[in-house]
Amino acid sequence: MSVRSGKETKRTPMELYKGYRIMKVTKIEYHRCLWDNSRFDKNWIDRKEVYYDFCKEGNEKLPSQDYNVQAKNVEGCKEAIDKFLNGDDCGNGEIYYTHAEFQKYVKSPNNKCDYGYGYDSLMKVMREHKKADKRMKWFLEERLHDANFHTAAGYLSDCDYDGFEQFVAKDCRFHEKFEVYTHTMRKAIKDPKALEDGLNKVISDYLASQGIKDTSVEVRLCEEW
Repeated sequence: MSVRSGKETKRTPMELYKGYRIMKVTKIEYHRCLWDNSRFDKNWIDRKEVYYDFCKEGNEKLPSQDYNVQAKNVEGCKEAIDKFLNGDDCGNGEIYYTHAEFQKYVKSPNNKCDYGYGYDSLMKVMREHKKADKRMKWFLEERLHDANFHTAAGYLSDCDYDGFEQFVAKDCRFHEKFEVYTHTMRKAIKDPKALEDGLNKVISDYLASQGIKDTSVEVRLCEEW
């Protein structure tokens, strides 16, 4: 006897409503007991979930084109379609998205950058958000949520771009390391601490002259080499 576990998803087309097909989605997680290497004698369903999505007429066989609604019943799905249709080309209505759209605008960009964002890449997201319509704004915010940049996503959701930039500038600082070696003939540096302080000031003043603000410079005396 052996036990096999698995998941199954079944999509059943229901009635057509305003050019959209209501889809009944049934998901189960199961354990099956195989007794004689050919016959499943037992089938235990560990979890069963039923909900309703919708898709454009003609896309019934394309799961990626289902709009993510997860309504509890057919009437709830019809209400979602009404809200969806009351929007405009800018997404100014209820936002529902297909699985393909979520993959394109959220998952694929995050996979491409390995879910890593720094100052430059986050500022690029902010610039895109400023120009985007309501629907695309939502995808950009969800992209950051998916990458666990929840605070940054919250600033975008509020369209608080100044707050976003200030938060990102503080949270995603550039860290660069430089090594300075001194070579003095006949006399060693008498006051290394004074040298540290002097270099800190010189470097800070130089960065400020280059328009780099809010700098933090740390010069440390290393072991002799």
